[in-house]
Amino acid sequence: MDGLSILIDGVCGKIAPYEETPLSIREELSENFPDIVAFTHIHGDHFDREYAELYKEKTLRSVCGPESFLFKNFGEIGITGVSTRHIGKFDIRHVSFIIEGSKTIWFMGDASPLDFKGRTDLPAPDVVIAPFSYANTDSAWKITKTLGAKNIVIVHMPVREEDTYGIWEAVENTIRNENGVFIPAMGETIIL
Repeated sequence: MDGLSILIDGVCGKIAPYEETPLSIREELSENFPDIVAFTHIHGDHFDREYAELYKEKTLRSVCGPESFLFKNFGEIGITGVSTRHIGKFDIRHVSFIIEGSKTIWFMGDASPLDFKGRTDLPAPDVVIAPFSYANTDSAWKITKTLGAKNIVIVHMPVREEDTYGIWEAVENTIRNENGVFIPAMGETIIL
């Protein structure tokens, strides 16, 4: 965005039923490092310590995460960390990111949709990037829609063949008649 590449929760290991970052993408991200690397929390399906250390060593830049983030300015882009609760968990530090530049993007990580219900203190999003839990029930989807984003990108979907809880079916049913909602495959590019 605005000439900067930003990677959030982009390198991770295999934790069933979620897919790990493919080797080809890991290699690309290790040869052509993003300008900014951040993670929402330290679960292995969001964070890879080895990649974070390699990034710091090779670029001499810090990795942004829940322990070290309030606001940072990167030229024309500002990134604010908002302390949020991990879905169903109270014992892990978690941060969602508000990215402001030519667009305003909210990256939720694994934040509970309830953390954003009725909030008026944050800038209105153009894009929300959120886990499946923002679209797997009608009540969660109602909260997601009140955020007012023009586009919603649903991520953190399980591998379809390992989806024993029916998450794909629930999400697809919820968003069936919606416009501006995307579920990208691993490594897929979406231009918004």
